[in-house]
Amino acid sequence: MDSGEGYLEIFEDKEAGIVIVGLRRGEKILESLQEVARVADIHSGVVMSGIGSLTQARIHTIMTNNYPPGDEFIELQGPLEVVQFGGIIANYEPHVHISLWDAQKQYQGGHLEDGCEVLALSEISIKRLPTLRLTRRAIDESGIKHLAVE
Repeated sequence: MDSGEGYLEIFEDKEAGIVIVGLRRGEKILESLQEVARVADIHSGVVMSGIGSLTQARIHTIMTNNYPPGDEFIELQGPLEVVQFGGIIANYEPHVHISLWDAQKQYQGGHLEDGCEVLALSEISIKRLPTLRLTRRAIDESGIKHLAVE
């Protein structure tokens, strides 16, 4: 299926409720996951696994024990090996954390942000949750959105 910028491959085992996504060079992981959730109608799901390689990444990580915690945004240049990523899709919106290994053999990890560009490929598995309608809601003045059921 043409995603406008690249070629987004979506395969599904309907009986198992598992969607497999294949990304090619130049595609962006988070933006592609957002598109897959809409195109494949995944309102709620679990991003069970993600692997691949990146030319660049943008992540954020917490930097303080304050509540809400202070964030730091990190831009990483590739090549980067995607060790693993996973998360939750709620109301069609993915929340994903990623683990990366850089060319200097340093580990990096954090919250996946826009702009993580595929180097060679990325392969992702998503488990549909067809009877659960998840969303996110702020539960206090911090604005942090927690999972909730619609």
